[in-house]
Amino acid sequence: MRWRRGRDARREHGGGETSAAARRRTLALLPDLGFPLPPPHLPLVAGDDAPLVLVEEEQVVRRALVLTVRVNLALGMPPELARTWLAEEGLVGSLSPRERALVAGDVEPGPSDEAQVESLWAFAWLLGLVPGLDPGAPCGDQLASLMPDLRTAETLDAWRSRTGPRRRDVGDVLAALDLHLALTWGLADARLTGRPHPGRVDPSVLWERRRALEWTVGDGGHDGWDDVDLST
Repeated sequence: MRWRRGRDARREHGGGETSAAARRRTLALLPDLGFPLPPPHLPLVAGDDAPLVLVEEEQVVRRALVLTVRVNLALGMPPELARTWLAEEGLVGSLSPRERALVAGDVEPGPSDEAQVESLWAFAWLLGLVPGLDPGAPCGDQLASLMPDLRTAETLDAWRSRTGPRRRDVGDVLAALDLHLALTWGLADARLTGRPHPGRVDPSVLWERRRALEWTVGDGGHDGWDDVDLST
């Protein structure tokens, strides 16, 4: 994980919530979640010389919609239907290299693609469609209803009108990312030491949610989704 400077982003983290305050809140939450405290040297998610910045709301929306297609492909959606919907909604340019291969039918979707339903859940939170990201529970059953109905080829405009997505502010994202950085550190440490993973959900839930949060404070380049930095 790296600090990000705000060159092109619309808003950056300045006053109000600080990375140090977010870390204190994270440390207070971890015991009740069944996770160990991270070492003191675990980096903060932002610094005075490198404030946290967010990608534009439209980029978050487009990534969420592309992930909706990716997850549906993993659940059996025919690639030709995916290609048609993406083209009609102007989303082809937002596909990552793997997503282009999936949509073209050149590769078969696998468990890792289906697991990104948890990244999609994080994007639903980022867009204000769900109230919280519970580290002790997988994504909610209502996720499908919060995303475009691909069975009826619901348009982007119709979906916006129905759900009213609006990206959360940087303070909310900072707090969520700091918590998920500490959670995934705990998962990585347990794996390295041969201990059972902490927490109450499959590790992929927390890794995938962190992927979405990391991407949202990155440069937003669509080719970066397949290699988001999840190091701890």
